[in-house]
Amino acid sequence: MTKPIAIIGAASFVGARLVERAELLEDIPIVPIVRSPRSQGRLARFGTRLALGDAGDAASLVPLLRGCGMVVNLTLADDRRILGDVQAMYTACQEAQVPLFVHMSSGEVFGRAEEPELSDDSVADSPHWMEYAHGKRAAEAWLRSQPDGPVKVVILRPGLVWGPGAGWLVDPAKALLDGTAYLFNEGRGICNLIHVDNLMAHLLQLADSPHPSSGVFNISDAETHTWAEFYRAIAHEVRVDPSTVRMLPESAFRESRLHAVRQKLFNVAPARAVKRRMTGDTKGRIKQALRDRLSPPISEPQLIVPEPDVSKQIWWLQGTARKLPSTKFAEHYPGLQLKPFDELMTAAGKWLRFAGFENSDRS
Repeated sequence: MTKPIAIIGAASFVGARLVERAELLEDIPIVPIVRSPRSQGRLARFGTRLALGDAGDAASLVPLLRGCGMVVNLTLADDRRILGDVQAMYTACQEAQVPLFVHMSSGEVFGRAEEPELSDDSVADSPHWMEYAHGKRAAEAWLRSQPDGPVKVVILRPGLVWGPGAGWLVDPAKALLDGTAYLFNEGRGICNLIHVDNLMAHLLQLADSPHPSSGVFNISDAETHTWAEFYRAIAHEVRVDPSTVRMLPESAFRESRLHAVRQKLFNVAPARAVKRRMTGDTKGRIKQALRDRLSPPISEPQLIVPEPDVSKQIWWLQGTARKLPSTKFAEHYPGLQLKPFDELMTAAGKWLRFAGFENSDRS
């Protein structure tokens, strides 16, 4: 494709990786679009000229999208904005005469993937507690209801996106190093993974296709891994004994009063906007302050032992029953080539150690 790829949400993890690749290889023209000047910080090191546009305002996007061959939605907005933003982006693609709109949905629309007959074309309608999943489902349903006109629509459903700098790599590494890593049910649940570079490989196949057609595709790494296998691989790279991972029974998770208060505090739009801009340290201090308020004071000195902060999200994800089928995309785009997990984890391990994630006692 000689026409540029517009990246709406260029400051997201995947968006930044796309921008980095384009700058290093100089093989694809891009139009990186961010919502506000504040979002430019993550991309400043690439020296890329960024465009300002609001994903929820079609009028602000149309002049930026004209002349583009593909638009990719990588936005990470308020969950309640997902549907409205998608409608605005689709409208902007129509007005700017862009032939292909790629919407990044999520495998989370299927929850724990407990239904045995799930396919790429399945409609997600099982009960789900995440507002994020409901937003993604609504966006999918609306896009699928649109007539197959001049703007083709491809919906991609990635699993957990990992790779250098990703939370799904960094957070387990941190937990392994500080002794707070845990797995439910011995880590037997399926970890639906896709490396950021393999995700980009799907996007590049779409960009290179002379006649892409509308469709819905689950996308993932080629291999199937359990959570225990994923944690063992990370433990190996950061030089931690994987036997230190705590094995928790399903009954170990209970929604506490603290969790309920935290959900109420952060489940309003202004709070979610602030949370996205917080550093990990700031979030940690707020959580600790809530614990101090809701827990009785310690009357006597006690030995401090690191304890895992069991989250509902991790408990939920580690209960995933099966890997989503993801061969349909390669059937439509046979040029797709995915990098193997072992190679990607070795490279990720080098990045982790470079970033200081390593057990100094065993290095």
